[in-house]
Amino acid sequence: MTGELERNSRCPLCGGRLRPGVATIPFLLPDTVVLIKDVPAEICRSCHEPYMTGKVTDRITTLLNQLRAFRVEVSIISYSEARPVPTPTTRVTALATGGAP
Repeated sequence: MTGELERNSRCPLCGGRLRPGVATIPFLLPDTVVLIKDVPAEICRSCHEPYMTGKVTDRITTLLNQLRAFRVEVSIISYSEARPVPTPTTRVTALATGGAP
C-alpha cells in the first residue's frame, strides 16, 4: 500500500467502488472528541466509508496532536481551513519574549 489511492479502487469493507469526495470524520481521543469536516477522501459508493491518503492522514495526525494541547472536550474544525495552531506553550514563550502570540 503506497498511501495513494489507485484508479478504480474498491472498498476493502464491501467491495464497492470508491469515488473522490469530502467527508466529515469523528475522532474519539481519551479526553476529547474532534470532528473534522471537509476531509478529502475516497468514499465508497455503497457503504459510504471514507478512505484518506497518507498525506491527509499525516496532516490530521498533526492537527489532532495540536488540538490535544488545548484540553477541550469537543472540537469541530474544517480540514480545508485548518492552519497550524500555536500551542499554549508557544503562546506563553512568545509573550514572555515580547513577541506576538
